[in-house]
Amino acid sequence: MTNRAIVVGMAATFIGLTALLLVAGIVVSPVLLPVAVPFAAVAYFLWYHASGRLRDRVRREAARAGPGERARARQRARAAEHRRSAYRSAGATDGGFGRGAAGSARGGGGRDATGAGDPRDRAPSTSGMSEREAYATLGLDRTADGEAIRSAYRERAKRVHPDGEDGDEAAFKELNEAYELLKK
Repeated sequence: MTNRAIVVGMAATFIGLTALLLVAGIVVSPVLLPVAVPFAAVAYFLWYHASGRLRDRVRREAARAGPGERARARQRARAAEHRRSAYRSAGATDGGFGRGAAGSARGGGGRDATGAGDPRDRAPSTSGMSEREAYATLGLDRTADGEAIRSAYRERAKRVHPDGEDGDEAAFKELNEAYELLKK
């Protein structure tokens, strides 16, 4: 027996119970009439499902709602690739995120005397973004002051704002997260 046949059988059962309650409500006691209403509602929804109309309506609503899960996954992947490329380009332009003479004086490669590395590289914010990633997202090195951070944020926010021509909601959220982490 298929699922459709089971649903049709259940709908028929609830229709029968609804009819029985309506007749009993009229003949025996009007108290049974309100009891018939939930049975009628269940019968209707089971019939709606068995007829295939529920499936069609769900598909129409999903199509009308906007991009599907696959499209959102592609958008997240593009945003992640954007972060990685910004991270790589920022690392290439300043010799490793501000690890100039000060970075090499700590033992080279951004590590301190204990070999633990810069704590900003490891310490993610409550949202999961480290300071290093935040600077890369804004396209800045670690020596940037508050004014440079604010200026870079505003410039990039104009470009990636979801209401703009080339708006990207995921990139804008990431930009806001980076700015919130870095503003002091």
